[in-house]
Amino acid sequence: MNKRDKAIVEALRNFRMLSRDQIIELYFNNLKNPVNSANNVLKRLSRDGIIKCSKKYSPYVYFLAESKIKEDSQKAPHFLGLADVVIEMEKTGHSPKFLTIEPKYGKKGTVEPDMFCKWLGLPIFIELQRSTYTAAVMQKKIDLYENYFYSDDWKQEPYQEFGRERFPKLILITNTRYPVKSENFNIIQVPNITELYNLVQQRQQKKPVERQQISVSSNLKFK
Repeated sequence: MNKRDKAIVEALRNFRMLSRDQIIELYFNNLKNPVNSANNVLKRLSRDGIIKCSKKYSPYVYFLAESKIKEDSQKAPHFLGLADVVIEMEKTGHSPKFLTIEPKYGKKGTVEPDMFCKWLGLPIFIELQRSTYTAAVMQKKIDLYENYFYSDDWKQEPYQEFGRERFPKLILITNTRYPVKSENFNIIQVPNITELYNLVQQRQQKKPVERQQISVSSNLKFK
């Protein structure tokens, strides 16, 4: 397998599944004929027994050959939605680092984010919430993050910078605004990644102005 083949296989291992169009967006979009190129590569990997294809979807969806996930799994839309989140990140020109889908930070019943990554220099947990839940259910989810915060286990994660450990921001990707809160970490609710990117950009643009205003104010002399 070449470098791109290995990247596709690793992505399928991480996301569990990807549609043909998602694979094109991630690995073939810079080519002259991305669809034909992707089809040829995916057919070869399927023929070699490395991946398998489900024709129940349009476009087709691909899995690792050894995957035990059923083609009609109820989690399929969720996994594909997480891939869309990453593709949206990539389109900003900033690739996520330390990307992990459904990372485990303890025994069952502890915090289980849909995704962790470091993006735009910030460690973030992502919860993709396309269904609507009660405020109580969502706050219970936040409470699990609170428990993880107090455990201090997050300080030992490989993405942390020694002496500058930061608890990840919690990003809720949702069309519903929930009345949830935490006194220990930031919770940001946005409908999509583009909205989050714009929000971060706006805040970063304000910081130089604020620093300049502070500098000017400090040089004022009162008679």
